Amino acid sequence: MTEPAKEVTGPTNVTPINQSGARPRPTEVASLPAASASLVMISAEADLIARAKAGDAEALGVLAKREMPRVERLLCRILGPRSDLEDLVQTVFMELCRALPGYRGDSRFSTFVGGITVRVARRTLRPTAWARRRGPMPEAVTEAPRHAPDRSALARDRMKRLHRALDGIKPKKRIAFTLWALEGLSPQEIASLTDSKVHTVRSRIFHARRELLAAAGRDPVLRELMEEQ
Repeated sequence: MTEPAKEVTGPTNVTPINQSGARPRPTEVASLPAASASLVMISAEADLIARAKAGDAEALGVLAKREMPRVERLLCRILGPRSDLEDLVQTVFMELCRALPGYRGDSRFSTFVGGITVRVARRTLRPTAWARRRGPMPEAVTEAPRHAPDRSALARDRMKRLHRALDGIKPKKRIAFTLWALEGLSPQEIASLTDSKVHTVRSRIFHARRELLAAAGRDPVLRELMEEQ
């Protein structure tokens, strides 16, 4: 005699998101198990993206505000300190608005925005005809410090020297190296951001590092920084 089929009730340890069906509040998300909380956050992001693609300005503003710190950091890593950084950030988000309808969710949204940021940075690195004609500008003369520089000043000086050396490296190699050495991304992640093959990214990093090491032979501070990589 066969046993009657048992009703499949699903796992019993899943906490309901919200009994009312409303979007969960942050306190509700914090009280969920880690896996469930992650699913809730992914669902919330997908909802924001769908609303933004449908023309919801508020949802687009939330996404832009969340991604802005990373966009600023990526631009600074790749390009170094710039007076037009705010304009470049705005360019990234204008291009995001144009590209958003084509986002299909094949990659994380942060990767999608990162790819746009890298493309804006790459265009910025291309010298204009005016820049090619006028040549390098002289360094500004600053008064020597009267006391020993603090750690943050030393770090800024090292980054300034690095970006000065990076100015002599072609944009694709420069971008791959800075994302790897300064942003801590893996070659696989860089390949996704730059729409390149992983072995191509590895080659760009290798050649950029070799060129920087050659430049470091003339700069002991840069040499010390490169030896840490």
